[in-house]
Amino acid sequence: MNKFIKHLCILTLIIIVASICAHSILTIWWPAIVGFFFIVSMVVFSLSEKAKKKDMRKFANFYMASTVVKMMVYLTIIFVYAINFKADGKRFAITFLAYYLIYSVFETFKLAKKDKKTDGKA
Repeated sequence: MNKFIKHLCILTLIIIVASICAHSILTIWWPAIVGFFFIVSMVVFSLSEKAKKKDMRKFANFYMASTVVKMMVYLTIIFVYAINFKADGKRFAITFLAYYLIYSVFETFKLAKKDKKTDGKA
């Protein structure tokens, strides 16, 4: 878990630096979105690890359910924001989805990499 947090912090710092450089095309809420995805990634990874230790079927079910729930929540956030703040809606949606993609790929990569290491030891 400590290695995941370290890599997550590095990824987040890279995103922050890139976002500062590209701030003119991003929503003004990009720092909050980065923080949001940082926290969500830590929580989901931690819960996934706990589920994986108990039972791989529970892990698979948890991971699929959490992915569906996250996507529904994220789309709701984007939809509500876009309706209430039409001028910034498109930039918010693009920024949010870009960060979602980056953090999701990272999270999936880390979970898959950990599985390969576990499978190699067994």
